[in-house]
Amino acid sequence: MNSKDLKTGSKDIKKSDPKQIVNFVKENIIFGRIGPRERLIEEELTNSFGVSRHVVRAAMVELERLRIITRRPNKGVIVRDFSVDEVEQIYDVRGILDTQAVLRITNTAEKNFINDLEEIHNQYCAAFDRKALPEVCSLNNKFHHRIWNECGNELLVSLNNQVWTESLGIRCYGIGDPDMISIARIEHEKIINSLRDGDKEAYTKLSLQHMGLSLGAYKRAHGGWNVKKWNTSIDA
Repeated sequence: MNSKDLKTGSKDIKKSDPKQIVNFVKENIIFGRIGPRERLIEEELTNSFGVSRHVVRAAMVELERLRIITRRPNKGVIVRDFSVDEVEQIYDVRGILDTQAVLRITNTAEKNFINDLEEIHNQYCAAFDRKALPEVCSLNNKFHHRIWNECGNELLVSLNNQVWTESLGIRCYGIGDPDMISIARIEHEKIINSLRDGDKEAYTKLSLQHMGLSLGAYKRAHGGWNVKKWNTSIDA
């Protein structure tokens, strides 16, 4: 990790709050400034942000809990990389959890829920038009989390959030591509319509297609491999 790059974010760091460092590392992964297998050096973080080793270590513990980083013998702490099997398994679970959350939403979604999604989507489109990529990323998170939160099952929401965070190093491959974001905003509109109509099978197909954008980008960046045929039936 380049300490010069780290210093650019130091003014936003609260010296006693490990969460600020966690968010900064996550943002740098999302926008490609920190790549898979890159080392996170405790001393660099301490010096760059002017924080104690205790604060940096607390941030590392949280990043490891989120499965964003990993510890390797003789290498220290590195940004997590994924095997082919891990990627397939993560996206299998993402599809299952996302579908199960939507199955628990009433057939005709509440008006406030749809209004919330439309408002988030409008903000997302406006941010995209301004080329405000960090805001686009944040609103994309908000959009999907709002859908899961409607299911009423707190554990299911928590599991969706957990796998969403774990897939950060895969999802980031689709974030910086304007063409893919253009497709994503169209798919967001279709997702809203499927939820408004209570068409859960349409939602499931759209959701898996939507996940496939960043997954496909990740695979292309890593030489590609055979795309697994997902079962899009909600009865599976």
